[in-house]
Amino acid sequence: MYMSKEKLENKRELSPIQRFMCICAGVDKEILKQCPTEWNKYTGIGATILFTGVLATLSGGYALYTVFRSGDLSITDTSALFPAFAFGILWGLIIFNLDRFIVSTFHKSEESVWWKKWGQELLHASPRIILAIIIAIVISKPVEIKIFESRLAEQIQQNEIAARKRNQSSFEEINNISGKTQDIAAKEKKGSILQQELADDPQIVKDLISNELATAKSELATAQRINNPKIENHNQSIRNIRNNQNNYRPVYDAEGNVVRDDNGNIRQSLTREAQNNIGSHNTEIRNLRNEIAVKQKEVDRINNLIAEERKSYKAQKQAEIVENKQAQKVAEAKLDSAKVKVDEEKAGADKTSKQAFTNNFITQIEALGDLTDSDSTMNIVSWFLTLLFLTIELAPILTKLITKRGSYDEILDRTEYELMVEQKEIISRKNSEINALLIQAEEAAKLNAEVRMKADKDKLDVELQGNKAILDDIAQKQQELAKKAIDKWYEEEKIKLNS
Repeated sequence: MYMSKEKLENKRELSPIQRFMCICAGVDKEILKQCPTEWNKYTGIGATILFTGVLATLSGGYALYTVFRSGDLSITDTSALFPAFAFGILWGLIIFNLDRFIVSTFHKSEESVWWKKWGQELLHASPRIILAIIIAIVISKPVEIKIFESRLAEQIQQNEIAARKRNQSSFEEINNISGKTQDIAAKEKKGSILQQELADDPQIVKDLISNELATAKSELATAQRINNPKIENHNQSIRNIRNNQNNYRPVYDAEGNVVRDDNGNIRQSLTREAQNNIGSHNTEIRNLRNEIAVKQKEVDRINNLIAEERKSYKAQKQAEIVENKQAQKVAEAKLDSAKVKVDEEKAGADKTSKQAFTNNFITQIEALGDLTDSDSTMNIVSWFLTLLFLTIELAPILTKLITKRGSYDEILDRTEYELMVEQKEIISRKNSEINALLIQAEEAAKLNAEVRMKADKDKLDVELQGNKAILDDIAQKQQELAKKAIDKWYEEEKIKLNS
């Protein structure tokens, strides 16, 4: 039997799943019943919103589980399951409600010009799109953490190692380990320099050797070169004189007899002239040798001065070396003490770092940022996951944005318009009633004012009549006083005139 289209549409009903999905989409079921062609669209939108809420529940629950779990990460922490489950449900409901609000508050534009229509709809949808992007990013991060969990554990370990190195360098900087080490190295270098200086001559000795000693030795050598031949010549002359028998005469005793030696030979002696010649040669030899001796004394004096300067210099350098070694020992003791302090402080900081870099949510978020920054492949995967959630989150609002304006939108706008007109009529009616009441109040106020004015006028008339007699009496008294004053003045003037 053939059934009319109107009866067929009236017979069709939303299935329980469709009704639930339409509730998720935030539509008016009574209006949607009149638009069977819109059922599938809003059922799909509601399903997308529902699945987004489910993903948000799983994401938020896992995020809170990573916050509250403790102990071995490979073992399920049952104590963290309940708060994670409760928060996941709450977070999912929040995201579900936000998505439902975003979709249900967006309406298609009635503008006929396409670019104006798109501009109005995009402008109207932009806050909702921004909110959807934020929600997508928030719910995608815990899922990324779960996917990259094994790599994040490695990155967290690397971050902890880096933190320990920072602790080491920070405490070394605080305790000036580098400065103390450089100070020791400088003292060691200074000790080597002092040892080299100790083995070398001071500058004053070098100057004495190169200048005064060289000059003195040169003069000595010159004197020896000149005087030694002369001395040899004089010695040769003496030998010649002594070897010349003509320069000898027999020796006589007091009796005038020739003196003989034990062998019977005649004893002879040099003549006075020969002796004088020999004495003259000896005098020249002494003078020449004195000149050489003076030069030698100068050389010896400079050598002694050099020896004294060397001794003083070496004693000074030895004292400086001893002082530098003592200072180096003090610096090494300070360095050892500072290193012990650094080790103690670093041990406490490393303990804190170990607690800070447990596999918790905040640490995983930080490690995820480091991992995606350092690894381009991880960065691409992270972006694709975020785009996936963006697509899921933006699907409801984009579906309403790209679909044509349907019968549901028309009926919804008509219903909203009728409600708006009805409310405006109610407001207009209320305004008319209020205006009428205001007019009545104004007329009553005018009547009250007239009555009050008449009463005031009657009261004033009564007061004027009561005051008239008083005013007449005052005027009469004033006349009498004036007459008396004139009479008094007249009498005084008359007296003055007579006198």
